[in-house]
Formats: sequence, C-alpha cells, structure tokens
Amino acid sequence: MRVYLFSLVIALAALALGLWTTQAALTGALPISVDELGPWRAPGRGGAAEADPYAHARVERSGEIPLGLGEGFRLTAQTDSAGRALDAACLYRVGPHAPPARYWTLEAIDGDGLPIENVARRYVVRSSEILREPDGGFWVWVSQRAHAGDWLPVGAGHFALTLRLYDPALTGLVAGAATAATPRIERVRCG
Repeated sequence: MRVYLFSLVIALAALALGLWTTQAALTGALPISVDELGPWRAPGRGGAAEADPYAHARVERSGEIPLGLGEGFRLTAQTDSAGRALDAACLYRVGPHAPPARYWTLEAIDGDGLPIENVARRYVVRSSEILREPDGGFWVWVSQRAHAGDWLPVGAGHFALTLRLYDPALTGLVAGAATAATPRIERVRCG
C-alpha cells in the first residue's frame, strides 16, 4: 500500500511540475525561446516560419497577429540597464541609440501589455518625432512628472517598456550580437 501511495504522490508532483513549467514557458516567465539584449527581451520569432513550438504557442495563446521577421520586431524591458525593476516613482532616460530600423516606437505598458493611462494622454514616442543630438543620438525621458525634451509619461507602480522596430535591419540583432545598439535604460533618480 505504501508503494502505491508513494507512486501516486510522485506522479502528482511530476504532473504539477510539468503543468507549471508549460505555463511558465507560454507566458514568458522562463527564458525559453527568448533572446536577451541587455535589459531588452525579444520573444521567440513567432512571425517566422522557423519559429519553435513555444513561440508558436505563445502567439496563438495571445491572439496577436505577429509581423514577419523582416516587417517588424518587438523588444520589451521590465528592468533598467542595471537590472532593477522599472518603477514609476523614478525618472529614467532611454537612449542614445536604437537598432537600425526605418521607424520605431517606444511605449510604456502595464502587466497585461496594454498602454498605461496617464494624465498627458501620451502613450507612445515615435522615432519620427524625437529630438536628436548632432551625432543622431537621442534621449527619451520616462517618468510620472513632465520633463523637458522627449517625455514618455507613466502611471503609478511598476511598468515595462516596449520598443517596436518596423522594417528593421535584423542582421545580428536576433542572435544577440547587437546588444550595444539597443537603447540603455538609465535610472536618473527616484522620489
């Protein structure tokens, strides 16, 4: 009787672990089929024909229609470049360069991937609208309070940043070779 009970407990533990691992892989909690470029994470290439099964499952589960790899690409950051969680009580600057693309947008999102409500009703910063340094660099300021220059407002609490690249030059980016080309997320101050 003890052997059967022990076998049942082991089987239930294995089932629970398998279900948890599957759930974590499909939600992105485990870095399976995720490329990391500094603080930025690029989900598996769901729009590519050669995408792995986890990437296909995540896309089907989310209901999104992904762009093909040559059409667009999305990077998401939940931490700053020092590895600290992004917090709306802090002031951040994002820049000075983005990966090569015809056009890009930067937005603040909540835990569900939706734009964050803010008093300015500004939800995205576009590459075509930003101020540039003489060398082509830029700085986007992210905070609750208005800031001079290119400002992306956020609501309260924790948030994430999404950088969408349209018509990107992806050579080396997907393999992680272009980490230096991704924008840095620097915490300037908190409070």
